[in-house]
Amino acid sequence: MSQGKQPSWDDLSEVSSGNDDEEYDDVLNLDPGDSVVAEVRAIERDADRYGRDRYHLTRTDGEEPKYVSYFASASVTRPLDNADVGPGDVIGIKKDEDSYTFEDEDGEEQEAYGFEVRVLDGDT
Repeated sequence: MSQGKQPSWDDLSEVSSGNDDEEYDDVLNLDPGDSVVAEVRAIERDADRYGRDRYHLTRTDGEEPKYVSYFASASVTRPLDNADVGPGDVIGIKKDEDSYTFEDEDGEEQEAYGFEVRVLDGDT
């Protein structure tokens, strides 16, 4: 800033955060066989009652909505953490087409899906 008079609050122009509620409130839920390619904007750790991480993403695959949040299971978070993914990195997440079953702690059979996770290499 120059050596001139300090501006007052009223002298400043209002700016938009680009974070309009209707643009950013979409939560991405992948159906079996679906995938997403997106740039990570932010990561919130332990963001819900299940301890899942919330990834704030900008989709780069041309799909709408452009800005989404994705609650990642441990099977997605682990490989992303191992790859040291953070804001600015481009990631891909694909949900398996076929489910598998497992027995939970109560002996109940549960259905789940696996995920394939990819990261854009910095050399490409």
